[in-house]
Amino acid sequence: MPQLDAKLRKEYEGLYKSMKVNPGREAAVKKIADDITKSQARYEAVAASTKVPWQVIAVIHNMEASLSFKKHLHNGDPLTARTVQVPKGRPLTGQPPFSWEASAEDALAYDKLTNWTDWSIAGTLYKLEGFNGFGSRNHGINTPYLWSFCQHYTKGKYVKDGVWDPEAVSQQCGAALVLSQLDFAGSKENADLKEPAIAQYPGFVLKAGLMDSPHALQVQKRLNERGCGPVDEDGDFGSKTADAVRTFQAQSKDLDGNALVIDGEVGAITWAALFGKASVVDIKPKDAPSELLREVLKVARNQLGVKEKPPGSNAGPEVEAYLKSAGASKGDPWCMAFVFWCFKQAAASLNIPNPCVKTAGVHDHWNRSTSAGARRLVTADATANPATVFPGMVFCINTGGGKGHTGFVLSVTGGTLETIEGNTNSGQGREGIAVMQHSRKINAISLGFVDYAKF
Repeated sequence: MPQLDAKLRKEYEGLYKSMKVNPGREAAVKKIADDITKSQARYEAVAASTKVPWQVIAVIHNMEASLSFKKHLHNGDPLTARTVQVPKGRPLTGQPPFSWEASAEDALAYDKLTNWTDWSIAGTLYKLEGFNGFGSRNHGINTPYLWSFCQHYTKGKYVKDGVWDPEAVSQQCGAALVLSQLDFAGSKENADLKEPAIAQYPGFVLKAGLMDSPHALQVQKRLNERGCGPVDEDGDFGSKTADAVRTFQAQSKDLDGNALVIDGEVGAITWAALFGKASVVDIKPKDAPSELLREVLKVARNQLGVKEKPPGSNAGPEVEAYLKSAGASKGDPWCMAFVFWCFKQAAASLNIPNPCVKTAGVHDHWNRSTSAGARRLVTADATANPATVFPGMVFCINTGGGKGHTGFVLSVTGGTLETIEGNTNSGQGREGIAVMQHSRKINAISLGFVDYAKF
């Protein structure tokens, strides 16, 4: 493997500065960049946790997986299993199907991009070429992985692992051209960081490690305006920016007048406190996204006010019906049984099978839901992007000691949920006495959400 010495740096910088898109390829290059920009928030979210520039992650995603979020960043294998091609068996931990974000973080760590700090033009192109391999240099050509679709590459490529064809021509746009189309300028002293015109929450948590981010730049400017700095307005979310965020959180309230969590990170709730309610998309649809979930919420609303008889007994005609439907006994906790009963009633009215896991256990439901065909959304992802939570989802809370609490999401506004819950009380506790409506913070839902919208 070549070393990134002064000679190689000069080579990369010269090629990048002089490259021009081949005639007839302009539209293809622009389309790739446009498609990447549409998903920029997802790339920035991974950039925040890996310290790899989002543009670099995006071009690797294009090269390895044609921008599909259903494939591993390592090599384009499907996320439904561990990788089969080189590198094989990744990620080593976790169970498929993998989220694209988890796979991307593993791929970047596997290729040691997370330890790299030189994101100049030369340093970036060096690591991108290394991601695919330096083998083209042994055949005396510039690698198509970087330079395809520009004048610096004509022909020659590996048609499969270890097999070189000197006459084959790459039909895939090189990473360098896409970087240029994304206005990637390498080191900050050459970058023209553009601040978005509107301070709209980007859909992911901003935290230490995020680099070259226009959203971080907005936060830095706002922190300085609020007297929580001074911090450099450079788009790099470093330790000083995190400290300024903590200062703001310590002296501010959320939109509901509650104290902010002092963690130095900017999620939807802190963003709204910084920029106002209008800056966080108001996710409050009139209806749930499927006929089944709309019917489920209708059934649940009709149960509001149902109480145990006598209070504290986990009994009473309605409560015992909930428990019986889930196969539980009189006197058992009944919040999950209430959820199952609502699904059962809704499915019967629509004359369709009930997809909800038959159980009275919150953890049992959470653990078995994906086997039943439902989708799980963990709290970290929901907190990062509240727009992923919608009415009809089932929230699941771990209350410790193997116990839990659950209910339905009725609506979402910023980072706040309106819920319908069984076996609760006015203090939002589990083992309460009634079906009630509550307000909860998304980040207080310790397990996550179960989504039956596809049924």
